[in-house]
Amino acid sequence: MDWDELRGLRDTALLNMDKYQLTLAYAELTQTQKNELATYRTALLTLPQDHDTAAEALANFPTKPSWMA
Repeated sequence: MDWDELRGLRDTALLNMDKYQLTLAYAELTQTQKNELATYRTALLTLPQDHDTAAEALANFPTKPSWMA
């Protein structure tokens, strides 16, 4: 796996997560869910900076909150 492939995985995860940040859906989340969503998004966005190799980043790929479909 290289960085471009890892970024593709990360970008897909971000797209899947973004639907929860739409105004109506986001308003229906609990504060705990909002906090989990923010933590997950930050972890996805900083994934390339937090690891030296794509393989290391993949091994530490963030787990989405359990309530996300």
